Amino acid sequence: MVGGFLVPGSGLRHQIAAKAKRHGHILAIVVVHLHFYRKVWEQEMRFGWILSAALFVAACGQGGAPDQSGAEGVPGAETAAAGAAGDVVAEAPPTDYAALSGYDDNWFLSPGWPGEYPPGFAVLDADVRVPARARPNPTDPQDITCHLPQYANYQLWNNIRNEADDLDYFVATKKLPVTVLEDTEVEFVGEAGIEKLPLKAGEQLTYLRYIGEGFTVMSFNGREFDINEGELREITDIGALENEEDLWVRVNCLGGKQAWLLFDEVVQEAGVYPSPITGYGDAHDILPEEVETVREMMAIDSFGLDPTASTIEPPTVE
Repeated sequence: MVGGFLVPGSGLRHQIAAKAKRHGHILAIVVVHLHFYRKVWEQEMRFGWILSAALFVAACGQGGAPDQSGAEGVPGAETAAAGAAGDVVAEAPPTDYAALSGYDDNWFLSPGWPGEYPPGFAVLDADVRVPARARPNPTDPQDITCHLPQYANYQLWNNIRNEADDLDYFVATKKLPVTVLEDTEVEFVGEAGIEKLPLKAGEQLTYLRYIGEGFTVMSFNGREFDINEGELREITDIGALENEEDLWVRVNCLGGKQAWLLFDEVVQEAGVYPSPITGYGDAHDILPEEVETVREMMAIDSFGLDPTASTIEPPTVE
């Protein structure tokens, strides 16, 4: 732990980086974060996988965040929009992300960002202006320049920032066919608890999105299932698939404009860094006195990665 923030151990970074071939540095960072914190969560909490499924389907998979009611605002960061105290806000209808974004039917669109420890990004420098889009589609031009508030931490668990700026997170995941290799049954989390889905060799499921703690959303015969991905490793070809997903968030820019930011793009901008993790369900805007610690901890070279290399070499193990 550095300055109150969790950081991956060098041994685990070595194992992950050794397997990271021909990926950009952003993916490598996300993989390091998710795999490390997943191990911490599994070792320290030791809940059954059924409870984990229920927790992450309700929280991570659906874009919710653990309750932080009663938390005080974090000083040092301004919000781009804030409601008056005591205002009653009507619940908005679910967003039609397909109509909003223009992604075609080859993509599965759903609220929230995946992962038991979802990624995020923090603005450490003053006067950071980033290219953004009016519509969340990577084929659209970056037609907006968005001025982001210093110290803002855009992460699903930063409830104060999320509510003040009315942030909207969603993920677009490329649908992938998953072929069953043998007659089998797989367990899934259903309304009646743990149920079994019979499958025959040659049948295909469709991969829709990752939730967290090893659980994914799959579809079969027009129905969606939350399945432990580990159950599919030996009986399907899921291990050979390469996942493709776009993480989007709608932010309020200083000056009043709204814009959509793509995580893989914005996290590469000067003055923007991946969000640090302080603990499960815990996130806040960066305090001024935390800036240099976060900057040093989340810098690309702190992970032993060369972002310009086509092959990522593992860091030296001491």
